[in-house]
Order: sequence, then C-alpha cells, then structure tokens
Amino acid sequence: RKQSFSPSPAALSDASSRISSLRMIFASWFAASGSASIQPRVPQTHAPSTGKAAYKAADGSWAVVLAARSAYSSGDLGATVGIGPDGEIKGITLTSYQESKDFGKDTYPQNYVGRNGEDYADVDSFAGVTYSSKALKKAIGDAFTLIDILEGGEAK
Repeated sequence: RKQSFSPSPAALSDASSRISSLRMIFASWFAASGSASIQPRVPQTHAPSTGKAAYKAADGSWAVVLAARSAYSSGDLGATVGIGPDGEIKGITLTSYQESKDFGKDTYPQNYVGRNGEDYADVDSFAGVTYSSKALKKAIGDAFTLIDILEGGEAK
C-alpha cells in the first residue's frame, strides 16, 4: 500500500533552491516537463532524517534531495541523487559541502554513478575525509530507502 504524501513546509520553501540541482540530474526530463510540474514527495512517517524531498519523473526516475552531517563537519553535506527506473544511480550533485578538506567534491561522488541499492556500499571511503565520505555513503543508502518507502515498501 502506498503512503499518502504531504510535502513538509521546509521542503516547499526550499524547492526553488533545489531546482538547479534537479536540472543537472534530469536535464531531459526537466526540459520536457518544466519546473511547474515538479512537486516534492515526502512520506509522512518513517523517512530517513537525511532525506529532505524526492521527485519522481514520468519515466520512473527519481531525484532525491539529501542533507547529511559528519562528525567533524561545520554544516550539512547536501546532495541530489538521480536514480533511474532501473535502480541505478545516474548522477550526483553536491549542493553544499563545508569541510576544510576537499575530498574531490566534483569527482568522488561520481564513483557512485552506475551503482544500485545493492552495491553502492562497495565504494571506498576517501582517505583524509573519511567521515564526510561515510556520511555521503549513508545518505545515498537513505535515498534508496526513501524511494522504497515512497513506492509503498518498508524502510530497511
């Protein structure tokens, strides 16, 4: 049974700032549908705390907006993860990263592209910023969990 959805006030107020990351993840979908048809989908219960909003395209692709925090961060590590209808990660955009060390913020997340809910955890953490790379990995796992919940499944 699918849950009923009600976007949180925070998800609605942040939606416009998320549009640019959604454009990067789903460029072709965005061009066809425009921003007016994009509505956040957030479960009312059992959502992972890192999951801020999820957007589903007509082809079954998802964009999940995440905010994670590592033990030594000065702020949230924000990311938008695009997951195709085949369950594979199609793209990742970091929307915020406030660490003093750069873990290859433009390149490291791309190590997850092509991975799915079963093998994303096989990506190695990045030396020197282990906590940040682990926070990103956990958030990516939470993206898969959030999609499962929104599709009527159970939280893992």
